Amino acid sequence: MFELYDFTFSHYSEKARWALDFKGVPYTPRHLLPGFHMRTTRKLAPRSSVPILKTDQAVIQGSTEIIDFLERTFPDRSLTPPDPRDANSALEWEKYLDEEIGVTLRLWFYHHTLPHRDRALRFLCTDATWLQRSLFALSFAPIRVKMTQLMNINAVTASAAERRFALAFDRLDQALERGPFLVGNRFSRADLSACSLLWPLCRPGESESEVEALFAPTICALRKQLQHRRFYRWVLERYQEDRMPSLYWR
Repeated sequence: MFELYDFTFSHYSEKARWALDFKGVPYTPRHLLPGFHMRTTRKLAPRSSVPILKTDQAVIQGSTEIIDFLERTFPDRSLTPPDPRDANSALEWEKYLDEEIGVTLRLWFYHHTLPHRDRALRFLCTDATWLQRSLFALSFAPIRVKMTQLMNINAVTASAAERRFALAFDRLDQALERGPFLVGNRFSRADLSACSLLWPLCRPGESESEVEALFAPTICALRKQLQHRRFYRWVLERYQEDRMPSLYWR
């Protein structure tokens, strides 16, 4: 029995979910909410962060570590290229994307989301039960303060984060001029990482009206600026071809 402890809205959690679904590995999702999650995660792993994959034999924390575990345990439909040079390139891309898009986009997003209580609650409580929503709403003020402190969210850091992910977007556009995959000639953990980490921004499968009801105007404005970009269209295509079908395998 595999259990995945995650945040429904988290792009790092989406990275782990996609890897599990891509390989057709059955698991039970355990969706948590920020703040309240620490009661659970501290019992399972050294750090409080998610995603965490719990198996009968092990507990694996972190999206990259989960993919590594799945590659060793379920080698079929490998996400790591067989060629050593390509494998190294895919791992380098994954690390780069985790740092230059995963961390930076999250900081910038919360800087523009957390001040808007209603929007923040809708986003953070995605798929939560009525009771979970109610308890989280009551605790939102101190949780918002804690999130802001832990991620060092302010106008200066948000501006620096935006510059960093803008450069990462440029690098993705340049890489995708060579073809539909970041490494080699097939889908790999590099592509999965890029698309998962951009999932909250690109929102594949959702209408503009749904996104506008969820996101602050600043975030919607950035989306509109980016929708013509190669990497943005590529994320939607990869979700359609490599993510959406796998959701039916579980």
